[in-house]
Amino acid sequence: MVNPNSGHTNANNTLAVDGLRDGDVITSPSLTNLIEGVHGNGILRLQDTSVEMASRNEPTSSPGVCGRVDANTVRVAGGFMVLDGVLYKFANGPGSYVDLDLDNTQNYCTSTVLASGQESLYVVYAIASSDSAHASARVRLQGGTPVTVSTGVYPPTPSGFLTDPITGYSEENGHAIVLAVLRCSYSAGGGTDKVDIIEVNDKRVYVKTDPFYLTPVTKGSTGATDTTVTRTYNTGVNYDVELKEMYGSSNVENGDFGGQLGSNRIDVSALWISHQNWKGSAATASNPTAPSSGDSHYGLGPGSGYDSTTATYADAQTPTDVLYFSGQGNAKQSLAAGGAMTTVRLGSKGVDVFTVSGITTNKDWPLTSYGDQVLITTNNSGASNHITYEPEGEFPEGHMIWIKNTHGSHNNVRFNGQGISNEVTDAGKTSHYVFDGHTWYRLSHV
Repeated sequence: MVNPNSGHTNANNTLAVDGLRDGDVITSPSLTNLIEGVHGNGILRLQDTSVEMASRNEPTSSPGVCGRVDANTVRVAGGFMVLDGVLYKFANGPGSYVDLDLDNTQNYCTSTVLASGQESLYVVYAIASSDSAHASARVRLQGGTPVTVSTGVYPPTPSGFLTDPITGYSEENGHAIVLAVLRCSYSAGGGTDKVDIIEVNDKRVYVKTDPFYLTPVTKGSTGATDTTVTRTYNTGVNYDVELKEMYGSSNVENGDFGGQLGSNRIDVSALWISHQNWKGSAATASNPTAPSSGDSHYGLGPGSGYDSTTATYADAQTPTDVLYFSGQGNAKQSLAAGGAMTTVRLGSKGVDVFTVSGITTNKDWPLTSYGDQVLITTNNSGASNHITYEPEGEFPEGHMIWIKNTHGSHNNVRFNGQGISNEVTDAGKTSHYVFDGHTWYRLSHV
């Protein structure tokens, strides 16, 4: 099946001559459109993810493809495009089209009438404006300076649209995507502009629509054969500080993610996958102690990645891949400095199933926004020696925590957060908590 890019690269369309082959005349849109594509601008092909569509790469039905209708008319196949982060339909959308006359009396066309013996190039390009005074179905034409071909000069490609896509109009979205470059020669019967379309050269660039692949972000080395990722207990990157300090907190290559630039916040968020860290030894699994903030199992509940069937450290069962998102936390939006960063797990909520015996003092266990959210706890240490879960650090609005007390005592599992003081989860019941950006609330106790 034909590669859809071949219309541009190999001149694989009707009346196409320009491509990226040796000996081809390469016009500027072949390069400027590539820059637009890197910036995220281009055509969004529904066909790219419809893998069983028989005509998915058929050039004549592909969105944005241009073809000659007559001497001075070009037809543009409709579709979707992205310009400066916004999705637009053009040429009346998928399955439709728009016919454009090469005619400088039309609102959508800026050009110069040809004289006998002359040639010129027209750029067919799509813009964001839907105003009929600017474009026809978001498509415009711009003609270049005519040249006399007998002098051996190739006509220049118009470039004014790169700085002024809509002549005389100061648009907010000033991006444009070139669909094709038309080579035209003089024809007395070629309409107002006196042109005959002799070449239709595809210049489209596409927006990526297929699956977005991610590889794990870790602080560990690769495997022994350099073909896999080593996922030891403390090499995962689980929250914003670890993302910033992947090279070590004292290293000169330390990053700036989540910090400030002068008195203002750095307005950058991040999305990545990594593996959940867990406890560094099995010995501490039976007696949870509030860890220091730098400990690898901070915020993951008393089991720290162990589940109820885990016997040894080597058998620790944690999510192999977790999707993390880190962004600005809750704060007054008028503050230039913004709030502290908060990181949440998008790939899973995290479930900690843990049984503890022999606690001789009360234990406070910190919970973080990127840690386990479902805590199923059996505290066999007696009612006078309780575990208290305490949210620490920043949490996003709407964050939820579920705590189930599977023991027979009514006050040995508790929750202590902003707005809630040592609230007990009764034996056999589950407490459901939510954060509103400032205060924790118990939604249910069933």
